[in-house]
Amino acid sequence: MIKIKLTTLLLCSSLMAGCASNMSTNARSPALNDNFSKTKALFEDIVGSEHEKPEISKLNLFLTRMPKGGDLHHHYSGTIYAETYLDWVKEKGWHIDSCNFKIITDASKADPKCQTLTVDELLKQDPLYRKLLTLWSDKDFSNHFHEQVPPDSNFFNTFGYFGAAANVNQNIGVKIIKARALAENVSYIETQYSRTGVKSKHLLSDSERQQFINTLLKVDNQQDANATFDSIVEAYAKTSHFNQGVNDFVEEVRALHEGIDDENFTMRYQTYTARVQDPLQVFTELYSGFLATDKSELLVGVNIVAPENNHVALRDYTLHMYMFNYLSAKYPHVKKALHAGELTLGMVRPKDLLFHMKQAREIAGANRIGHGIDIPYEQDALAQLQDLKENAAVEINLTSNEFILGVSHEEHPYLIYEDYGVPMVISTDDSGVSRNNLTNEYVLLATRYKPNYEEIKDYVYNSIKYSFMSKEDKAKNKQRLDTKFSQFESEMAQLYEKL
Repeated sequence: MIKIKLTTLLLCSSLMAGCASNMSTNARSPALNDNFSKTKALFEDIVGSEHEKPEISKLNLFLTRMPKGGDLHHHYSGTIYAETYLDWVKEKGWHIDSCNFKIITDASKADPKCQTLTVDELLKQDPLYRKLLTLWSDKDFSNHFHEQVPPDSNFFNTFGYFGAAANVNQNIGVKIIKARALAENVSYIETQYSRTGVKSKHLLSDSERQQFINTLLKVDNQQDANATFDSIVEAYAKTSHFNQGVNDFVEEVRALHEGIDDENFTMRYQTYTARVQDPLQVFTELYSGFLATDKSELLVGVNIVAPENNHVALRDYTLHMYMFNYLSAKYPHVKKALHAGELTLGMVRPKDLLFHMKQAREIAGANRIGHGIDIPYEQDALAQLQDLKENAAVEINLTSNEFILGVSHEEHPYLIYEDYGVPMVISTDDSGVSRNNLTNEYVLLATRYKPNYEEIKDYVYNSIKYSFMSKEDKAKNKQRLDTKFSQFESEMAQLYEKL
């Protein structure tokens, strides 16, 4: 994939200063008269041609300052850094188990064979502290020799370590996320915030629950699935606890959101289920999630998360898609962004690479696909690409795809989606776990695939176009993005003139 540079401008060693005296001898392209063209020329010179190395420090500067619209594939708990979670552990007076590095919320239940450390005690033992960071995030995974689980396990295991801390101080957490977003010129976050908290075990007897689970596990078509779902809905209608749980969650999100939106920033929320649970609990969380989203202007979508290669997730994949199909018919205005195709060759049996994205679109009706890595192996891949081009968008998460799946560079289906014109949005996934940000995702994109400036800009605007915001909020955010790009390109044009 060859990108042609528009200028032959020779940049000096410093982007910001120090080369004006040398410019008279350098060959330059014809004069550029508008800010967009000058910004484009500057960007493409920094990135370099197909066989030139990008100037990474200059690219970081350029892309940090560039407006980036929204981050649409964004997990709340995976975005908070481990160090912040430790601050909250300390604030709560909780401890850390020195053997397994998990949070101890009740010291009386600690393993007597292990040290029960306060956060201050942990920080005084640097080897233990650094070990914790490698378990609570992906920090230092590949830059030194150490005993470690496989990378995908390391990634998903992190949530089990900081989970207790993730469930406190959410009002502080969303403000931290907002501040970080604004610092790198991100103006919209659509975060996968939380499950609703509605549990089937609080709504049904053990025998009722087991009967529904057994029935769900025997379902093999949409019609039978719908009949079972109807029965579950009828059972939940007989208890006030279900609707109360939904209403409590809607109120939780409303209170959480106070003071977040302003003239520079917008945040909206998705709820989700975890695909590794028993099928009744998955349905319970999806049903309550659809209902909550239908009631709330702040909740804009429903998702499904957790490792797609987990044995339960594989066993129940089609059943989960039936659930989305059923609930979409009841709540047609609720949007769906599904993690689908987060798989690659060798990770699962070949048969499990054939249909996940297809069913996410054809059965579940996903409006966006999260990851979409297994598209080269899926049946009817070409028809799927056409469908995605016309009806949906794909969330591209370069850092996590490389870490979890080992898929990067020329192996990544970004190249397929680009060639077929499938709409894409660039996202972070879990920037706290990956110790990353949206700017760096654009840096990876620019250095690996050499898109031109217009393509980069298209991805930014896609993050507003394919968001789940209301039409009014989209219009407001697009106008804000127009203004920010006008300011940015004016600034970059001045820089271009100085070089």
